[in-house]
Amino acid sequence: MRVLRALVFILITVAIIYLLNNPIGTLPAIGKLLDPVNGCWTSAEPFHKNFSSSFKSSQLISGVTVWFDNRMVAHIHANNDHDLYWTQGYIHAYFRLWQMDIQTRAAAGRISEMLGEKTLKYDRTQRRKGMVFAAENSLKAMEHDPRTKGMVDAYTEGVNDYIATLCYHNYPLEYKLMGFAPERWTNLKTALLLKYMADDLTGKTDDVALSILRETLPSKTLDSLFPEHFPGTDPVIPEGTTYEPAILKIPQPPASADSLFPKISNVIAFKNDQSDTRQTGIGSNNWALSGARTKAGAAILCNDPHLGLNLPSLWYEMQMQAPGINVYGVSLPGAPGIIIGFNDSMSWGLTNNYRDVKDFYLLKTNNNNTYLFDGKQLPFTKRVERIAIKDKDTFSEAVNYTIHGPVSYDEHFYDDKGIKAPVAMCWMAHRGTNELLAIYLLNRARTYIEFTDAIQHFECPAQNMIYADKAGNIALWGQGQFINKWKDQGKYVMDGTTSKTLWGSDIPMNENPHCINPLQGYLASANQTVTDTTYPYWYNGNFIELRAWRINCLLDSLHAATVQDMFHIQNDVYSVLASNILPVMLEYITSENENKEKDMLKELKKWNYDLAADSKAASYFQVWWYYMNEEIWHDVGKSGLYPLNERTMQLMVCDSVFAGNCKAAINHSLEECADSLSKIKNKEWYNVKNTTVKHLAKLMPFSYTDLQIGGWNNVINAATSDHGPSWRMVVQMSKDIEAYGVYPGGQSGNPGSRYYDDFINNWVKGEYYRLLFLPNVPKQSNSKIKYTWSIEP
Repeated sequence: MRVLRALVFILITVAIIYLLNNPIGTLPAIGKLLDPVNGCWTSAEPFHKNFSSSFKSSQLISGVTVWFDNRMVAHIHANNDHDLYWTQGYIHAYFRLWQMDIQTRAAAGRISEMLGEKTLKYDRTQRRKGMVFAAENSLKAMEHDPRTKGMVDAYTEGVNDYIATLCYHNYPLEYKLMGFAPERWTNLKTALLLKYMADDLTGKTDDVALSILRETLPSKTLDSLFPEHFPGTDPVIPEGTTYEPAILKIPQPPASADSLFPKISNVIAFKNDQSDTRQTGIGSNNWALSGARTKAGAAILCNDPHLGLNLPSLWYEMQMQAPGINVYGVSLPGAPGIIIGFNDSMSWGLTNNYRDVKDFYLLKTNNNNTYLFDGKQLPFTKRVERIAIKDKDTFSEAVNYTIHGPVSYDEHFYDDKGIKAPVAMCWMAHRGTNELLAIYLLNRARTYIEFTDAIQHFECPAQNMIYADKAGNIALWGQGQFINKWKDQGKYVMDGTTSKTLWGSDIPMNENPHCINPLQGYLASANQTVTDTTYPYWYNGNFIELRAWRINCLLDSLHAATVQDMFHIQNDVYSVLASNILPVMLEYITSENENKEKDMLKELKKWNYDLAADSKAASYFQVWWYYMNEEIWHDVGKSGLYPLNERTMQLMVCDSVFAGNCKAAINHSLEECADSLSKIKNKEWYNVKNTTVKHLAKLMPFSYTDLQIGGWNNVINAATSDHGPSWRMVVQMSKDIEAYGVYPGGQSGNPGSRYYDDFINNWVKGEYYRLLFLPNVPKQSNSKIKYTWSIEP
């Protein structure tokens, strides 16, 4: 009996040891995680930790100094480009390694390695988009150019030199929680990160939804609800700008063009619960004022890109110095260079340019081996994708590639809208583009000519690129590589069996719409229509107008602008939508609802149209508007696409018949609004919308919820529940550059660090930090420098 008890005790002990040291499902190995020496406790960073250090690297050519200021912003001073980018890679990995790792694995469709079978569909989607294929193509271009090859090689060396210092004891916390380990960085991972951003900014299109609507709505109605050039637009390139005649011949639609848009209702499992596919939360604002409109007489440039609100933050703030370069701004952990910022001579910023660069083609296939094209059966090029799955066998499938691009959907993998036929994707991001060269040149540009030379290499994602310099010039380009299309080409899903629908020639970059030093003294973009109708090339896209209307109105009223004025504009929460449409909504309230909802209506009638954090009226309007919009466009919305808020507003304000027909929807939606909000005790707008900065792994203890910030995607301060201003920047290009910035996070990716989230409160309050722009000299004595790294070869 004793022997049996001893044996049972041994077996239980072995089982406990095994369970404590091995992950179970999604749970990490609890024993290792709670190990007092090597577990999660090692991530608890002392509040007064001294980050100063001296160390050596055999990879360096010369010595490097890194100064960290009181916000932990890194200021690198190197003696050559190689050492500059090596150090940037090392610093990114030091502060943000897990973020870099998880985002590039996500781009490549490798999340199932860590999270198991539940993320297999996501990984398959990434593979079928051709994300790795696209990254491989761009990597060839990066490594072909000696400048960008030097950048990525040195950057990768720096990342890997830091990874080589790690063991389980000092792994970033998320590795321990998720039960995986860092892997060596490669140049391909940098290319994947850039494609990840391209996918975020150009990945969603309306082709399928518009194809459904094309089949169900009269053409006149479709054009009215979804106009290509929005009535009353205030375009990115000011109206009246003169465009040179097109160099390329403008193509005419082929004869019987209607036949080139197949009926997709025949191949779609139609759903009645489609949600609006428009990405109104992903956008941005930028603008520049000439010195004639500023109090200091110097140009001012502002930018606030609206992207996902996550921790660790999307951006890492830094300054980079070497011979020929002294640049400050925000970088993407995982890629070398500064993406948005300024140098000694000029500043630049970006907003998304929503011209369509992704098209879909319906195919006719033969047993998954060939597809019909111009009367011939062409063989697919097959790319075998192997997806490792945690605790499961590897999943393998052959993704078919065509003359158009990868077959994203077929009978084996359905589109979210239920497309069950082979559909190929043609996407500008699949090309071997080298946006990194644009960043390399932008960081060093000194003049407008050098700026325009640099951005010629920025092809996808297309961006509205704003510029200001010390000489007083301001400029704006609708930049990217675009195709010379015939009208409606790519607006709908196209017939993939004919060369008539193939993309035509590239529009020469110098014909991209642009403007320098306009008479009005300012330029602005906020994802609105890029040009007026005089631009010679046809294009379509997913443009929005509300923020641009408000920004241009405010800028037009300024004649002695200061940086403080710019702060106020970036944090403006006035709703153009509410100011125009709420009076109409109130006009059609029935007497029954006037009595029933009198308290709510009283608040709305005295409201100033600000979507302020503490406003209850803002909650009433936004929720009422949501339900009303859903009810008005219920049938149209089954396609997955609703008319823009701007269009609904115009119809209700300008068309009394349309507004009258909406009376029932207005009143019923008011009742739905009241019922919905009755379930919420605190009706202040910040609480209703719940702006959250969420950890990338959705770990809520490392996230921030219910941030007391106003705004929404239809106002300048576009803080929604999960998207918002990811980096607010204001730069006055005076003799001594005066620059300010803030982003919702902190420099460290470690949740146990004081520098993980220390910017969030300032970001919420609309407050800014004065950016420390150091001179390009080897020794600094600035009092804001807190720590120093000295790195020797």
